[in-house]
Amino acid sequence: MKSILLLISIVCLSACSFLGERKAFPVGNYQVICGYTDEVYLRTREEKPQDAEPDTYCDNPYYHRSFLALRDQEKFVLAIDDILLHGTYRFENGRIELKDPEKGSLSLEIIQVKQDFVQLKGVFSSFNSAHVPNTEPLYINLVLDKTPLRETPSKFDHEVNMWRNIPIRAETEREVKSRVLNFLDYSIAYFQHISNAGIHRDYKMDAIESPIIYAENGIFLKEWDDVPNAWKELFYNKENAAVAYKYLLDGFKGGQKEKYQVTGLLLITFHLKNLRTSLAAQE
Repeated sequence: MKSILLLISIVCLSACSFLGERKAFPVGNYQVICGYTDEVYLRTREEKPQDAEPDTYCDNPYYHRSFLALRDQEKFVLAIDDILLHGTYRFENGRIELKDPEKGSLSLEIIQVKQDFVQLKGVFSSFNSAHVPNTEPLYINLVLDKTPLRETPSKFDHEVNMWRNIPIRAETEREVKSRVLNFLDYSIAYFQHISNAGIHRDYKMDAIESPIIYAENGIFLKEWDDVPNAWKELFYNKENAAVAYKYLLDGFKGGQKEKYQVTGLLLITFHLKNLRTSLAAQE
């Protein structure tokens, strides 16, 4: 009798371990490809279930700049539009538990794992955001990004994503300029990343909403009235946003007017680096 019970226990533990493994996913950089509010997800699941699968892609700038990076030694970076968390993580009971030592914890339920895709569910009510809904659960689709990381920092690194932290007070001119420089560092890393990936479905020049126009023949500055509200909302108020815009304008005026024998992503990256150098020289 004891041997039978022991056998049952072993089988049960093996099954639990197998199920537990299915509810985890490998380390790597996971790019957000779609998101649903609770209401939309449940309706889609009922009416068009194939559109609620973890490998469903949606087209929205918020998705292209959002990600979950899982590092070795149980370190993570989570960027969901203007929410930025980093710290340690663990898999437990079909969930991934994220712990940021400064901003608190976030528990994400693992709904599905499908090859290189994963679907997570979480509530972001504890975090301040101008764009991410926080009154109901959100479902998020992610795909493992296999692009070679040839430059550092990458767009998945914490240090180039600090601009996502929404200020809780009016910032000084120096703080505003630091936020602009950090945003440019992210923009450079973003375009380097999709350049390394080649021309594919993630090739989105408009995924970075900013005062800058990204074109095949270079970069240009928009008029103030044409600057996306999503970028202005990165700053505490309109006054701080105006300081940031003027800072960029001065950089465009004083930047080097170099000509390069390249076009597209590589040209954009060169001009962004020149703009960044010009702005830093003003400090």
